[in-house]
Amino acid sequence: GKYDMGDGRKFKDPNYMIFSDRNCNYPQPKYCKWWLTQLRRWGFVEGAPDYEAVTKQVMRTDIYEEAMKEIGYAHGGLDEKPETLVDGITFDPKGDLEAYAASFAVKTLKA
Repeated sequence: GKYDMGDGRKFKDPNYMIFSDRNCNYPQPKYCKWWLTQLRRWGFVEGAPDYEAVTKQVMRTDIYEEAMKEIGYAHGGLDEKPETLVDGITFDPKGDLEAYAASFAVKTLKA
């Protein structure tokens, strides 16, 4: 696929439509944490949530790993590396998630 990021950066990804390669199906907890920071940022979650507890309930890596073991699939495992997103801000899933949610100039956090 061809990508135009809208800020002058353009690139080509030969693997743009991947459904079961490059560990794309692993339920990465860091994505749940990021989504939750955004729900918090925009006022959909009132008060600071327990990011870790919610993530453990939603992203059931244990179920995925057991299923993959049963079929003999070697997955790529957990990825807890920070992500730098299109806005240039780095999200660290092991960092202070509430501070991250509050760090944006545009937000509607509710106490």
